[in-house]
Amino acid sequence: MVQKLFLMAVVSAMMVLPSAAQDDKKKRQGNRGNNRVVAQFMKQLEPAKLTDEQLAKVKELGKEVMAAMTAIRKEAAITPAMQKKRTEVMKAMKDSELKGKERTAAINKEAGLSEDQAAALKKVNETRLAFQRKIYGMLSDEQKAALPEQMQKLMKADGQKGKGKGKGKGKGKKQQKDS
Repeated sequence: MVQKLFLMAVVSAMMVLPSAAQDDKKKRQGNRGNNRVVAQFMKQLEPAKLTDEQLAKVKELGKEVMAAMTAIRKEAAITPAMQKKRTEVMKAMKDSELKGKERTAAINKEAGLSEDQAAALKKVNETRLAFQRKIYGMLSDEQKAALPEQMQKLMKADGQKGKGKGKGKGKGKKQQKDS
């Protein structure tokens, strides 16, 4: 009788342990995407050779931003599967003739995202970009110069966006003055 009880306890323990391990694995996977964003940005910053103090600040800000991004996704009910599908659609539409907002709208529609979810993803991207720009602002001029040119352009302030050599003095300005 004691052997039967012992055997039943062992069998039930064997059933419980794998399910508990799966729960732990799911919890770890939930944050993996967010941590990947910070890790990827840190890798891009390697040429700048950040100081220990800067690294600590980046990690601290990264935790805050990742929590905010997770909250935005959770509030909009955006699942990892939805994000994966959107990424696949984005890759498929890479060579599309659509550009800008039209392309983004087509991607979101094809991925099955609602307007609220699309707006939430836009907010997540804005949050991520604000984080990256804040970190870029902490860098010295030498560190900024060490970064790839493409990253330097991306980190410029929003006010400079779309205003290249002419600084907004192109067509249409003269017509506005005459009116």
